[in-house]
Amino acid sequence: MVSVDLFKNRQGMITGYKVSGHAGFAEEGSDIVCSAVSALTQAPLLGLEKHLKLNPSYVVNQEDGIFEVALNSAPTDLTEAILQTMIYGVESIARQCPQYVRIQEHRR
Repeated sequence: MVSVDLFKNRQGMITGYKVSGHAGFAEEGSDIVCSAVSALTQAPLLGLEKHLKLNPSYVVNQEDGIFEVALNSAPTDLTEAILQTMIYGVESIARQCPQYVRIQEHRR
């Protein structure tokens, strides 16, 4: 199962996220659920870096199936728009494939 952990501040704004695990929908390399979640969760990093010119921290560990992103500054309406769009996409996949994708929120 792919787990997407969302980290939010006291105001409910997203400060980071962690993706871990493998969906197990199909063989590695052919798993469309893993591919979709990967694309949806990697794209916001590009938006944060390229469009907003931010420098978020991130970790990629392919061996353990971990991808983690953390903002290095306070979230804004623009960071929230980018990250919330990612969540909408992942939630859509989780609704269609609940046995393969889990989303959890954590307050920090």
